[in-house]
Amino acid sequence: MTTGEVIAKRRIELGWTQDELAQKMGYTSKTSISKIESGVIDLPQKKIKKFSEILGLSVEDFFPDVPSYNPNTGILTIPFISQKISAGYGEEELPEDCLEVRSIDILASMAKGISKKTLAAAEVKGDSMIEANIFPGDIVIFARGRIEGDGIYVLAIMGEVLVKRLQFDAFTNELSVISMNKNYSTRTIAADADGLRILGKVVGWFHNEL
Repeated sequence: MTTGEVIAKRRIELGWTQDELAQKMGYTSKTSISKIESGVIDLPQKKIKKFSEILGLSVEDFFPDVPSYNPNTGILTIPFISQKISAGYGEEELPEDCLEVRSIDILASMAKGISKKTLAAAEVKGDSMIEANIFPGDIVIFARGRIEGDGIYVLAIMGEVLVKRLQFDAFTNELSVISMNKNYSTRTIAADADGLRILGKVVGWFHNEL
């Protein structure tokens, strides 16, 4: 289902005409709504957010076919969120209702054996993971909710979203938050510390050439 089809379906559910939706969105006529619903106009993220508010939808509702897999090409389409994850001192975590969600294509082989529904992608900010070949601007793919042994994870500590290597110590119930850059120090915190959320395990990454 396309973005335009999502809008048309919801508009009809609400019993609105194209003229009524155009007025609520601030358009001068229904022509713009007609073009959007038919796919002639490609909406920018800010417009999608406004449509979501007017129609009573979440931004994610505009991407009902994500994730999706094309067996002919081996391409997997997954959500790409606007939140940058910091390989550095921390990137402030955005509220969920402020996140813009797009989609990005990856090779399905990058996430072999991982549930497609858990996958998401985000851009890296900072240089604390360069010794793991994760550089500023790179795209990391992570499995949301997956916590499985030592490895590279996306996590939030006191509202700061990070990508770091985590090392678990079951005996002391502590967690080492390790930067793969000698210029950054390792942090050790309680595994059940307040303000700690492990968002998911990184399953792959690639250099962003855009």
